[in-house]
Amino acid sequence: MSTVMTGSPERQWFAFGVLCDCLNLVPWSVDGGDLRRRIGELGWEQLLALADYYRLGSALVHAIRVAGLAPAVPALTLPDGRMTITAEFARRDAEHLQRREVLGQRLDELALAFNAEGIVPIAIKGGRSVRLGSPAWRSLRDLDLLVPHGRAPRAQEIAFGIGYRESDTPRPRMFHHHQRELYRDDMPGWIEIHRRAGLSRVEQFISTPEVVASAAMVEALGRGRVGVLPAHLHVLQGLIHHHVGHRAVKRGIIHPKGLYEFAAEMAALDTGERQLLARRAARHPRLLAVFELWTAAAVDLFGLHLEEPLAADASNWWSGLRRRLVERGIDSSISTGAEDELRAATTAERMRRAAGGASAAKRLYWRITMPLSFVKRPVPPSLVRRPPRPGRGP
Repeated sequence: MSTVMTGSPERQWFAFGVLCDCLNLVPWSVDGGDLRRRIGELGWEQLLALADYYRLGSALVHAIRVAGLAPAVPALTLPDGRMTITAEFARRDAEHLQRREVLGQRLDELALAFNAEGIVPIAIKGGRSVRLGSPAWRSLRDLDLLVPHGRAPRAQEIAFGIGYRESDTPRPRMFHHHQRELYRDDMPGWIEIHRRAGLSRVEQFISTPEVVASAAMVEALGRGRVGVLPAHLHVLQGLIHHHVGHRAVKRGIIHPKGLYEFAAEMAALDTGERQLLARRAARHPRLLAVFELWTAAAVDLFGLHLEEPLAADASNWWSGLRRRLVERGIDSSISTGAEDELRAATTAERMRRAAGGASAAKRLYWRITMPLSFVKRPVPPSLVRRPPRPGRGP
């Protein structure tokens, strides 16, 4: 456990609660006086350290400004280098925005180089916000660019041609979902050129062909053409990436950064987009269960406003997880556990609400096959095919 999250479980939850209330999507719903008192008890330094631990520092600074929670002190840097808290906020915000600006320049440069050979990358995850410019508080360590149809190796070569180099630590990549990470001295972070939109276990919920078919092209003079997902699919892909990507398949992971991004970006959807998101999540009972759990957590922790009532079992599921966190403490992420998730995905009520759930045969099929959704799957051959040989069609 990080040294940031120390003390008793109650103390950990207190600190986490202060951070969540500062990030509340409806700041006027939180008692400002009480929140300032709790910030004072925790300390600004500890609050910022906690936000950094969850990679939410830039989001916190933005939220503090919007809610007017910063103390009324001048932004000063003292002779010994120490800063007042308002100066620290200004420094952090300037560095964050500068980083995003440079990431945007690197994305534009890559897009133009790729476009010259007929490749249009799709900016996924945080890269979407860099291309569209919103949300500006969104932080990201790297740029994820999807280059499908077997052209990712060629895109990697193009990147080499403009000065990028691969990581010095070789890792097998034959069946991985992206090429080796790319670095350049003027690139903050790194580039990942994806063969597929996600790991093989992510494909069952949102496939690369669907991502490619759904992406809309965004073109600007001097910036090249880049694809981005529509808002509702972008929100869903982020949820799936965090919850079942990497090692999370066995435990189900709710990472606070991913949850806040889910909550904030869901809050920005209009009614029609939210309906599209809910319908798309309902294509699979497990995905529906996870979507409703994340929604319940977002409502509780970050004040997400819903027009429709929460699913009762999802609310109860989250309440149980919350009690466990209060009793045992919280670390870098929240694990749902495969057993509880399997149970939630196979309730008769949820399977009936999923697309096709009116069919008894479909519900039986889901009940039998649901455990397989937790197992790492082989990569579909169509998604790892080699690029066409010179002179042949795609």
